[in-house]
Amino acid sequence: MTLIPSKYQVKNPKIAKWGVVGAVIAILILTVLEFPAPIGFETRPQNNVLILFGMLFLVILVSEITAASLVFKKTNLAIKFAIVAGILNIIQIIADIMHLMQPEVAPFGYTILELSVGLLSLMLIYFALSLKGLKK
Repeated sequence: MTLIPSKYQVKNPKIAKWGVVGAVIAILILTVLEFPAPIGFETRPQNNVLILFGMLFLVILVSEITAASLVFKKTNLAIKFAIVAGILNIIQIIADIMHLMQPEVAPFGYTILELSVGLLSLMLIYFALSLKGLKK
């Protein structure tokens, strides 16, 4: 049983695998743009961010890289890592919007970057679920 109806599913496993890799690369590029001032667009001070969210960031980073590196060799394991990475990315975005990460309001450009990461995370989950239903 698949979670995505067959008419919306990617038919070619190679396309879905490259979709996972592409989504992870795009998310990582946007994540670098979310870093503080010398590298990215973050203008809020980083000294009041809870260590819990730093750990969440590391878990997301490891799961994204693992999913992209395993997708061609161990697809079933990569699917699990990709879905976890996508869900955790969305949870982190919601936590930042609800001011659980930082008490200050994010600048508009940073919010657009976060929402772009959220959209790419949904794409990552979609491609991973498409791989789940395909015959390898």
